[in-house]
Amino acid sequence: MTLALPLVLALAVAAPTPPPAIDWPSIPDAVGVSTLTPPQKDVLARVLADEFCYCGCPHTLLGCLTVHKECKHAPRMAAMAARLAGMGLSSNEILKTLTSYYASFDPKKRAVVDTSKLGAPLGDPKAPVTILEYADFECPFCQQLRPKLEAFVKSHPGRVKLQFKPFPIPGHPHAEPAAEAAEWARDQGIFWPFHEAMFENPKSLDEDSLVSLASRLGKDGDDLRKALTDRKYRDRVGAAQMEARRAGVIGTPTIFVNGRRHVIPDYSDTVLEFVLEDEEEWAKSGWKD
Repeated sequence: MTLALPLVLALAVAAPTPPPAIDWPSIPDAVGVSTLTPPQKDVLARVLADEFCYCGCPHTLLGCLTVHKECKHAPRMAAMAARLAGMGLSSNEILKTLTSYYASFDPKKRAVVDTSKLGAPLGDPKAPVTILEYADFECPFCQQLRPKLEAFVKSHPGRVKLQFKPFPIPGHPHAEPAAEAAEWARDQGIFWPFHEAMFENPKSLDEDSLVSLASRLGKDGDDLRKALTDRKYRDRVGAAQMEARRAGVIGTPTIFVNGRRHVIPDYSDTVLEFVLEDEEEWAKSGWKD
């Protein structure tokens, strides 16, 4: 009996607390609760009850959704939490991710990345929000993300533009030559079509294929071959890699939104829309509803 008592006490201490009871029909449809399983709803319930809304009010996220109903920020923040719950993250992981995400808005935590010498962006050059992508032309995840980012920028004219810097990954045999070829194309004024063609044909990044691509785009392929042989753009690519590492880049793809590193493990249109709206809201008034 005396031996069993500590075990009973240990089990009692270890028993998880039940999730807070939430009247789910009172939560706005925009949050996306209907797509979650019951365990995922439990995770989201803990987040909504524990996290405070960043609109500047004194409410938790749950309170903002149900009491401070005029808040436009809370449904967006809750929807992001719901997507993370749907991806299988725990409540603690979601809270940590949200803390990191909102901390990134601090001007002191924004990365210093130079986009002044990158030439014309994709999208309106006057757009106030810049997405900067560090990527590797042989990276399969970068290949998947490219059309999503480009489509997102094109569907938000005047609001956001896209810039690109190389971050070739060691072990990818053609990554560095492809990055150097892209910088040559930048100087030739054909960066975006060259960039698009390399991503669409990742098995054709050998020197002869790159030279042929340059010729098809109306430029001097022999000049590109000489630039690759002389490693003319090696230092520029290396400088981009050093800048990226200082900004916290450890892999590809990594994107920055006006200097804020994107820490949400989701590049869907929905999350990119949240991120864009948050950046616009912050630029206008900070976290004040």
